Amino acid sequence: MDKKVKVCGIYDKRTIQRLKEIGTDQFSFDFRARSFNFLQQHSFMSLQEELSLDEGLYLQFENEADFVIKKILDDLSNKRNLKNIFLEFSDLQSADFYDQFEVPYIWHYNFEYKNFDSIVNSKYASGLVLKFSDLLKLHEDGVLHNFCNNFHSQFIKHLSRDDFSLILELDWDSNLFSSISKYFDFDLISIPISNKVEICYRNVDLAKVQTHVQYLKTLSL
Repeated sequence: MDKKVKVCGIYDKRTIQRLKEIGTDQFSFDFRARSFNFLQQHSFMSLQEELSLDEGLYLQFENEADFVIKKILDDLSNKRNLKNIFLEFSDLQSADFYDQFEVPYIWHYNFEYKNFDSIVNSKYASGLVLKFSDLLKLHEDGVLHNFCNNFHSQFIKHLSRDDFSLILELDWDSNLFSSISKYFDFDLISIPISNKVEICYRNVDLAKVQTHVQYLKTLSL
């Protein structure tokens, strides 16, 4: 079975259409104000019409006000039901903040976070993202094994759930080390649009993205 790939920071219809043509069904949209892939709500509302209810749709935020997130969810619920809609957080808010939206969310693991127990006990947590760059640093420092043991014991409650995803965030030029699959069983690969796959600013090289996403789907992770 092909590995599932989630492409992040999408900002145009042509990218969605090409990804759908090659069987990609997980799409993330970036609402982080400082991101190069920042998407305004009106643009997102147009793009989401390209996606079916069976495709995964992720909304990424970072230190955003709760009323802004609620407004986007409310407007989205007027267009489609919220099946397969996920929030995605790459900040250090409390789990109570994340849970208030009553929508499944994935959280980007951060070594600076001090309240992991709250994530462990969170009602709506549905996935964790580990950055390959962080894992590579641990591997090079010889401490990945210890981190892996602690991570699995810490999040065993979630990791044992069928509806919970462990996600590996890669870059387009990430060079995976072979033993990573011995430490983690990833359900999904996440990769963000960047200038590494753009012809120029906000102009995706569709052929390059297609080739690489098809390659990622063949990985055994």
